[in-house]
Amino acid sequence: MVYLHGLNPNFNASFFAGAFLRSFQLGSLYALIALGYTMVYGIIRLINFAHGEVFMVGAFAAYFLFSTTPMAWPVAIVVALVVTYGFMQILNFWRGRLTDPLVLVGGALAFVAVSVALASTTLGWLAAMVASMFITGVLGVTIDRVAYRPLRGAPRNSMLITAIAVSFFLQNFGILAFSNRQTPFRPPSFWTQPLQVQVAGETLFTSWMIVLVPLVTAVLVVSLTLFVTRTRLGKAMRATAQDAETARMMGVNVDRVIATTFLLGSMLAAAAAVMWGMTFGSINQPAIFGILPGIKAFAAAVIGGIGSLPGAVVGGVLLGFLENFLTALFPRTAEFPGITEYKDTFAFLAMILILLVRPSGIVGEDLSEKV
Repeated sequence: MVYLHGLNPNFNASFFAGAFLRSFQLGSLYALIALGYTMVYGIIRLINFAHGEVFMVGAFAAYFLFSTTPMAWPVAIVVALVVTYGFMQILNFWRGRLTDPLVLVGGALAFVAVSVALASTTLGWLAAMVASMFITGVLGVTIDRVAYRPLRGAPRNSMLITAIAVSFFLQNFGILAFSNRQTPFRPPSFWTQPLQVQVAGETLFTSWMIVLVPLVTAVLVVSLTLFVTRTRLGKAMRATAQDAETARMMGVNVDRVIATTFLLGSMLAAAAAVMWGMTFGSINQPAIFGILPGIKAFAAAVIGGIGSLPGAVVGGVLLGFLENFLTALFPRTAEFPGITEYKDTFAFLAMILILLVRPSGIVGEDLSEKV
């Protein structure tokens, strides 16, 4: 039997299954983040470089809202007030009128009560995820309203530079608000509960997180797909992506569609951030935590076809396999240096190759103009 130099000598059915599941788990996280990039680009043709920092804010918001520090409760109440008000305005429940203070306070307190009640149970991770998604959703809409909407008619480079500026602002805000240090992110006990799977007569030892991450991702992706394809607002999003001016003339509120796009993309980034923290057990310094996952997710969106929702999912999963499966297949040994140190380059090499061979991405449509 001939062995490739450097190939993992323990390669068998259980090893293959474990590497496959871990790769799919990582790819699911990249796919959720990539959806935010591809949705914004599909609507306004903007690479939102601040998306990685929205991911960072989601992770730290979930951690601090459900920590045991004395400031957790007051902060939770204040944030809930802001988030509840923001959502009422975003969804336009009151059609431009001032929100009733009693409704605002009642909704915020209900939000806190449910979240804190869930936080003390095995569903605490779900409460953290939902709260973080609400917070980052409002943050995403605020970024659009303050930074991007005033530049709608400006040259595209102006919006791109603004996106980079927002990214740096959120990085520094994270340092001031959360301190620039690595923070432990303890998952719930069932998240790391051992799981044994029989594969070809061999036992694969893993944990439930390897199943839960793709499962939660699948639920979110299916929900997003149903929203985009079945709801009136989703159809307005597709019309705006096709031709914003024509959609506006047909009565579509384009600004609201764009705000909804930022809302949904930011919420998905927060969901990915919470699962990322629970998967790896910690979240890094705010200055750098969102940079690498954000850039890799952007590469995944380009690989799959930026502007295409299925493309973002395909690109994310493919990137997870390139990064995780190959490093498991060729580990560091005494005779072979391994390729673990180079795993971050796989995303960018794959993106370059895709741009050279098929610029529209694996799933993206070729939209070259015909004269």
